[in-house]
Amino acid sequence: MNLTYDISIHDPVIVYTLKGKITTDDDYLGLEKEVFNHLNQNYYRIVFNLTELTHTNSSGIGFFMRTLTKTRIMGGDLVLTNISGNVEKIFEIAKLTEVYTICDNETAGIQYFNTPK
Repeated sequence: MNLTYDISIHDPVIVYTLKGKITTDDDYLGLEKEVFNHLNQNYYRIVFNLTELTHTNSSGIGFFMRTLTKTRIMGGDLVLTNISGNVEKIFEIAKLTEVYTICDNETAGIQYFNTPK
């Protein structure tokens, strides 16, 4: 398994800090199960802190897209923070920076949900 993660809850926001890489479906399956379990507990305001995510490919992009779709269906959203390096390049090439809300850091990502829209 190439991916590990930490979870912190800042009601009503849940933050997942990803570490490692997502290059196969097996890499994210445990995380996806955890995320969807939390979605069912009404944690549909999600921040993915990507500080330590070094690589991703279509497997990771698919996971992020499924999660984004599910959160928006539930009336929430997904924010990516600390995106850089190879991961940032993939998101820019695929024009995903136009799809996702991206914040510079975790604090800004959490505040995104606490700011009236």
